[in-house]
Amino acid sequence: MLIFAKDISNRDHKHSREGQDPELKAYMEYQRKIFPYTIVRAGLDLAYKELDDILVYQDNDHQPPPDSSRKEYPADIPQWYKTRFPWSSAFLKMEDMHFALVTMVKAMDSFRTEEAVNSYHLAVLYDAVHNIVEIYNGLLKQNADQARDIHLSNNIVVSFDDFINNYWPHLDFMILSQPDFPHAARMWRNREIEDEIKNLMADGIEPLKALETIASTFHLHDTTLAMLRRDPVKTDDLTLHSNIQKTDTFSGLYEEISESSTDEKISFIDAEYQKSFEFARETGMPLGNLAQTE
Repeated sequence: MLIFAKDISNRDHKHSREGQDPELKAYMEYQRKIFPYTIVRAGLDLAYKELDDILVYQDNDHQPPPDSSRKEYPADIPQWYKTRFPWSSAFLKMEDMHFALVTMVKAMDSFRTEEAVNSYHLAVLYDAVHNIVEIYNGLLKQNADQARDIHLSNNIVVSFDDFINNYWPHLDFMILSQPDFPHAARMWRNREIEDEIKNLMADGIEPLKALETIASTFHLHDTTLAMLRRDPVKTDDLTLHSNIQKTDTFSGLYEEISESSTDEKISFIDAEYQKSFEFARETGMPLGNLAQTE
């Protein structure tokens, strides 16, 4: 199983403050009506099928294979790839991304192991989840029966921005770039890193050297540095290293912490949901009618 910031197999969490705030309760009811594992898995499956179809077509001298169910093929394959997978295509060739997708699909089938994802994997997953959520939300409005075949939620629109806020551990692959969504719960880290880089650049240090200088301070993974430097991709960068699944992998999320403003005790996971809830409210997520199809 791929490991995210929260357990994608657990969607029944109840916030300790739900009874005090009707909007927070509606937000958490929304969380319980989406299916995180299915969102990730369906995104990976779609991305793999699409990319595999195009690679087979390309290898077949740009002719559809006899057993293909795909009706249309792009005239400009490189442009299709950049458009369909804007973040991962910036770092990975199609063949490398295909390898990453195969690796992650296999990991999602394993419930006895756990695999930590790195920046390459997170970029691929980001594009894959975005694509499937867009399709699903569109089907909910246009063809509810087909939407139920994908079944990413209990018949409600999935907020991609909120999903990334809650489940991505970081967005380091977006450093020095501007996303199309706020991702406020994750982008604050990027802004801190970028401010440090700009300060070093003001002292005459080149951007990549500045990035390497602050890498240890912000615990940047080697794959993040490799991506941002556009280093040649190594197979090991895309390989997932399995460990036997532990029962306490997410136990730290339930440890109590003190809130800085009130010194009140709250579990770490509730504090994280609280932040995401507040960002969702600020960005206009319809908290009053989350239980309804938009």
